[in-house]
Amino acid sequence: MTVRATPDGVVVPMPGEQGRPVARLCFDNGLEHVNLRADADMTDLMEATFTGFRPDVWAYGRNVHVEYPRRLPLPRRSRRAAVRINANVPWALDVHGGAAHLDADLTGAAVRSVAIHSGAAHVRLVLGRPDAPRTVRLASVRDLVIERPAGVPVRLEIAGGATKIALDDRRFGAVGGGLADWTPGARTAPPYSVVIAGGAAGVTVKESTR
Repeated sequence: MTVRATPDGVVVPMPGEQGRPVARLCFDNGLEHVNLRADADMTDLMEATFTGFRPDVWAYGRNVHVEYPRRLPLPRRSRRAAVRINANVPWALDVHGGAAHLDADLTGAAVRSVAIHSGAAHVRLVLGRPDAPRTVRLASVRDLVIERPAGVPVRLEIAGGATKIALDDRRFGAVGGGLADWTPGARTAPPYSVVIAGGAAGVTVKESTR
């Protein structure tokens, strides 16, 4: 599929596929300082603007790849991206190579899965109400905030050591040997499962104020 260049970014057109196949946004070499939003008024599949170095962006069907070189000439603080995805199609988010300073508000989208396959730091995920059980997978995390609508249960599973964990009004100071627990309240609605394969320092799961 042709990705259209704009003066400060790219546009990925909506492919002419039938039905509602899941779209996938992949950051192949990690990300830093990314603002990600879902937009129901879009007609294209994805739009992005970049400050500083512009990554390679390519697409095949509804699979969109964003790839920064492993070594960049500019300081990290000068590289930023604002990404909008079409909220009228379901999405999966994959990040390979780590994530830092990711602010992702996906409340308007049907999110099928989120996976950050390496370490993540300073990440905020705002999720909508799922239509079925959904999973968020991470490797290890530092300063993670996950927000979801009121009444949506969340199961948090941490395989390694954990410190400063908050599940709504429940607090865990330091936990060795892993942690597995639910947010308080009923579990009648489809839940999110948050699975952290390594350690975690500073994880907050809370209801959105919207």
